[in-house]
This record gives sequence, structure tokens and C-alpha cells, in this order.
Amino acid sequence: MKITIVGHVCIDKNTSENFSYTAAGSPAMFMNKIFKQLPDNQVTIVAPYGTDFLEHTGDAKFYPENSKGAKTLLYENITKAGVRLQKAHNRGVANPVPADNKTKEIVASSDIVFVAPLMPNLSPEYLSNILSHTKQETLKVLLPQGYYRDFDYEDNVQVRSFKEASGILPLIDVVILSEQDHSDMLALAKEWVSKYKIIVIITLGEKGAVAVTTEKEIQLPTRAVLEYEVVDSVGSGDIFSAGFSYRYQQTHDVKEAGRFANELARQCLFYTTNDIKIDYQAL
Repeated sequence: MKITIVGHVCIDKNTSENFSYTAAGSPAMFMNKIFKQLPDNQVTIVAPYGTDFLEHTGDAKFYPENSKGAKTLLYENITKAGVRLQKAHNRGVANPVPADNKTKEIVASSDIVFVAPLMPNLSPEYLSNILSHTKQETLKVLLPQGYYRDFDYEDNVQVRSFKEASGILPLIDVVILSEQDHSDMLALAKEWVSKYKIIVIITLGEKGAVAVTTEKEIQLPTRAVLEYEVVDSVGSGDIFSAGFSYRYQQTHDVKEAGRFANELARQCLFYTTNDIKIDYQAL
């Protein structure tokens, strides 16, 4: 399966339940780790990055292939009991990769395209430009967390409304986001589904997720993990998103994709970011 992730990468300085560390961050990097452990995937990340990110790239394939500048977007994340506080630095270097012919070629050949920004600077016009030549069967998935972020003068991450929704959602098949992204996420999801005929998946932490489709709501429960057993929960939502999209593209079955994604995310709770291991047979 050819998978392209368009958006941003970052360096994360993480303080989580039981560990503190610096590592590659972003949905793109978390999902790349997952897809590389699932069968027959080729992943390309279309994102800006600097030379300070090179030590974190591992086996990830990037476009552009060469880093631009010295600095990369940097997030400080402090997670306690599932609640994350954030600062974002080096935002000025995180402009989208140009929508050149190579970018369009990469996206056009993909089986799954993720739009996964960490800042709200992927405009509807930009996305329309690069998504307009995708195959009919390409699954286009939006992880909109970056559109919900604004920043103050001290680099603190602030809440922002998704102002670009009306221009972006018509380009998308599936939206995956957290119940924490909006004060009434379920009501908003129903509005989007009715208006744009898409599928919206709302992650609910230890309760699993709920899928809102044009026909019905589908509960996607998970098996809870006791808090003291959790090694690291950073990236759990991104891991769920990877699993759901991978399995949904295979089966077109929302319930099965949700089961697969929840089990995948559950497995990863027992590892630090750099040591994630997947038991594919158990999935």
C-alpha cells in the first residue's frame, strides 16, 4: 500500500506518565513507525524539516529529500493523566512543502493520503491543488489537530476554531479527531457528516472511539489499560488513526477498522516511543 502523509514533523520534548525524553514527533512520524511494522507499505512524508531533525529521521522517507535550513518545528509536551500541555517553537520555519509537480505525483500515486498538520497553515487552496489528481479509490484522511491550534507570544499552544473546515472537508473522506478538540464534538461531527457526506471518527481515550456515518453512529469500544501499566500514551491517537485508515482501506468496514485500531493503539501503550513493537498476528 502506498501511503503519503502531508503536513508537518517536529521534535518533541516529552514528559509523559513514566518517562521524559526528546524524540521525533508528529502524527507523520508516529504513523510511519506503525506502517513500517504492518505488511507491504511504502510511506512518504511530505513535510518541512531542518538539519536538527536528521538524527531523528530513522528509516522514514521524506520529500523533499534534503533538509531546508537548520531548525525544525519543536513542541514541548507535558502529559499527565491523559491531559497534555504544549509549547511550540520554531514555527516560522514550518511552511508547507511547495505544491510542485513532484508533490502532486507522490500524492496522486497513493492509496491513502493523510493530511496531518501541526499548524493551521495548510490552506484549502493548497490542499485542493495537491489532492485534485488522486485516484478515485484513494482514501483521503484528515487529522485536523493543527487547525485547532493558535499560539501566544510565549509560544504556548492556544485553542483555535477550525475556520478552514468548509474549504477542506469537501476534499476528504474520513476525519479522525479527539473528543477534546471541541466542546461538543459529537454534535459538530453530525453536522459535518450531514453536510459533506464524510465519516468522522471521534477518539474517546480509554473508552475507545465512536464513528459517525451518514447512516448511524457506531461505538468502537476498547479494552482499557490500568493507568499504572501505561508506559507512554503520547501518540496514541495517531497510532489509532494509522490503524483505522489501514484497515478501513482494506475492508471498508468501519466497525472492523475500529476494532483493529483500538487493539493496535492498546499494544503500543506498553512501549516508549522509540521501542514500539506490534504483534500483527494478535491483531
